[in-house]
Amino acid sequence: MMITIQVLQVPSVIPEVYWDLFLSSVSEERRAQASRFIHQVDAYRSVMGEVLTRVKLSKLTGIRPEEFSFTRNKYGKPALINDANVQFNVSHSGDWVALIAGSEDELGVDVEKIAPIDLQIAERFFSSSECQFLAGKPEEMQQETFYRLWTLKESYIKAVGMGLSMPLNSFAILPHVQQQGEHNWKCNQAGRILSHRFYSHPLDEQHMLAACAARGELPTRPEIVTLESLYAELI
Repeated sequence: MMITIQVLQVPSVIPEVYWDLFLSSVSEERRAQASRFIHQVDAYRSVMGEVLTRVKLSKLTGIRPEEFSFTRNKYGKPALINDANVQFNVSHSGDWVALIAGSEDELGVDVEKIAPIDLQIAERFFSSSECQFLAGKPEEMQQETFYRLWTLKESYIKAVGMGLSMPLNSFAILPHVQQQGEHNWKCNQAGRILSHRFYSHPLDEQHMLAACAARGELPTRPEIVTLESLYAELI
């Protein structure tokens, strides 16, 4: 299997004929959850995350999208009951849903909407070396750098599947070397450089994306998926 990162931009309004099919393609639990959201966009993101997952896993396994069943570990990381060897992870924020899949080893993905934030929060959640890296950036780059570090750390925590039981400041993800102008990010935990691979890049001016894989090569860019292509896969 080849690791892929797929992203879907969620519109403010999904056509009713599309939405009816997407709703019918997810679990009863997801439909019930979607009905409880106050804001429709929250329902859209939740449902489309599962739709994107089902369609991708169907291509990887040959199982029909509606036949999948999912479970979660005690920290909340989702897993596929039908085939526990197929790893995946999903995230959504703002206008985007992101999915990583295509490996038998740990995978994690995180997307965050970039918004003004008190950068002193880094002192609570980042390691001392990450705080130094952030402080060393020019002021105009610090907000983007904060979100880059935050999403990288979240993608790692989601990959290892331990949730916030693993303190965010117990490890550091920093550029190890630079290749052709791009950071090669590495995770240092308890003084040891881990072999996990990382991807980090803005999706647009308002959203940051990061992904983590325990083994294997990550793609150089995400694959953009459309509502139309998902609809076509399901009909």
